[in-house]
Amino acid sequence: MAAGVEGVDPDRGPGYNLSALVIDAAVDGQGVAMARSALARDDLDSGRLVRPFELALPAEYAYYMVYPARAVGHPKVRAFCDWVLAEAGAAASEAP
Repeated sequence: MAAGVEGVDPDRGPGYNLSALVIDAAVDGQGVAMARSALARDDLDSGRLVRPFELALPAEYAYYMVYPARAVGHPKVRAFCDWVLAEAGAAASEAP
């Protein structure tokens, strides 16, 4: 495996279809989770979760900001988009 860990059955144990449930289960001590660092950031920063190793993998998908054409140029929409992009940039620069 990419992290050098052998003998782990990834299909063993409970499965969740919501990222928040996976993270909550790990915080509750129910196992190890694979999660997007942006979603687990608060738990990592507070020490509720720790990274067992520094391996990070790129996401295979992207997020898009979409809004009605009539909102183009609206100051509140522009401010929100600027804020989201700044937050995403900050999170990317903090990633290992």
